[in-house]
Amino acid sequence: MVHTLPALAALKKSYPQAEIDWLVEKKSSVILEKNPLIRQIIEVDTQQWRKSLLSFEVLRQIKTSLSRLRGNHYDVALDFQGLWKSAAFGYFSGAKRVVGFDKEILREPGCRIFYDDKINPTADAIHVIELNNELARSLGAQINGYQFDLNVSEEDEAYITSQLASRHITDFIILNPGGGWVTKNWDPTNYSRLHLRMRKKAGWQSVLTWGPGEEKLVEQVFRNCESDPPVAFPTTIPQFVSLARRAKLFVGGDTGPLHLAAACHTPVVGIFGPTHPSRNGPFSPADLVVSHPVPCGPCYKRTCEIYNQQCLRLITVDEVYQAVIQRLSLL
Repeated sequence: MVHTLPALAALKKSYPQAEIDWLVEKKSSVILEKNPLIRQIIEVDTQQWRKSLLSFEVLRQIKTSLSRLRGNHYDVALDFQGLWKSAAFGYFSGAKRVVGFDKEILREPGCRIFYDDKINPTADAIHVIELNNELARSLGAQINGYQFDLNVSEEDEAYITSQLASRHITDFIILNPGGGWVTKNWDPTNYSRLHLRMRKKAGWQSVLTWGPGEEKLVEQVFRNCESDPPVAFPTTIPQFVSLARRAKLFVGGDTGPLHLAAACHTPVVGIFGPTHPSRNGPFSPADLVVSHPVPCGPCYKRTCEIYNQQCLRLITVDEVYQAVIQRLSLL
């Protein structure tokens, strides 16, 4: 979603009178709240639906969602996700045209049967943001830089201000040990060692962040640096955005918080294993990524029974620490 915001901005700037709606999974819709470029956010909950797909209530919700979409009489639907579910929603929305990528780009290539127009990005479109911009460009939109509209309420800003002030923190580095997939997670003990090294050698304070289901990773980080633990407090996605905007640096894997930090123009050091940093990494030329090429990668797999995450195990704390020093020197 974060990587699609620049395409949204390009479309709205090129066609200011256009009415743009965004169909989104309910759990992620908070990122789009109060976005001035969107007319309305239409939420669906396909993860919940799959648990009882044939129940009367789920079928009723699906029918209601499709009726709402069809009632808007869209001229065009753009499928940025490239999945069967997103392509199907585009098709059954009743839009006059459904536009998506051709099979080389799609995560689920068969879904292109729902598209009227299949777009082949230019050879120099490598990063996900650039690929998404190709869909906007196919409608005649002019691409001029990256614009991310991430809005934070006064209450969320006040929460972060209070949390930092109560701990007397001004300068800090965010450490985010989670990665969504297990295969993206650098060993949490490495984050402990990185934190302790930054504290000992430079006196920098770390703020630990995490998402749902990543609490055990946080516990492991704390368990290995009991003498001088990092600061930690829970945040929602908007609160994380507020926190990231104030951070000196973000350190973490290929995950939502990294992309949000990059969108906030926070300096980033990425730790990449199964995904390719050129496609999924931070987009600023100044940001750094630590990774090791391996024969099996980039694999984009969520499990790694055979190689035991060799791509991440090769990354040392010293390498990441040196990247932190180098990135901060550019500020």
